[in-house]
Amino acid sequence: MRKTTALKVGFRQRMRGDRHKEQNREEVAIMERKLKNMDNSLHDEQLKKQAEEIAKRLDRIRHKILVMSGKGGVGKSSVAAYLAVSLAGRGYRVGLMDVDLHGPSIPRLLGLKGKLFPGGPGGKPFPVRYLPKMEVISIEVLMGDKDAAMIWRGPLKGGVIRQFISDIEWMDLDYLIKTFAR
Repeated sequence: MRKTTALKVGFRQRMRGDRHKEQNREEVAIMERKLKNMDNSLHDEQLKKQAEEIAKRLDRIRHKILVMSGKGGVGKSSVAAYLAVSLAGRGYRVGLMDVDLHGPSIPRLLGLKGKLFPGGPGGKPFPVRYLPKMEVISIEVLMGDKDAAMIWRGPLKGGVIRQFISDIEWMDLDYLIKTFAR
């Protein structure tokens, strides 16, 4: 059930005289602070809930492997894809998360054309199934168009990574392999 917060704000509409204009400015500033505090508390509550989801999800993953480098074009995605396919071929349940938001290449390496389908608990989408024991998520799968231009900044990047873990209905995994660009 969604918790709603009521906020009662009084505002005077008198605009005559400098005193009233100043008073209105102060009231607007107070109202903005109250709204910002309300937004922050709702945002904090959402982040707390998401952190709980992430903790639950990570508890269901036995091994987490991060493939990263401080330089682009060194084969991070290739190493991660080959490792994931190899582990899945040995019977392990593997998730492959392409967190290279600037140039996701995992879908092209694997020849993925799939989309996310809602259907998990709470309507969470399932990752794309590549092999019977291997699931894949990439920003390219979410965008649909591999050539679409996107601009990512720090907070948005962190949010996408958190959502890949908390808001995707992964199977119980033996390995989660993540590619991460600098």
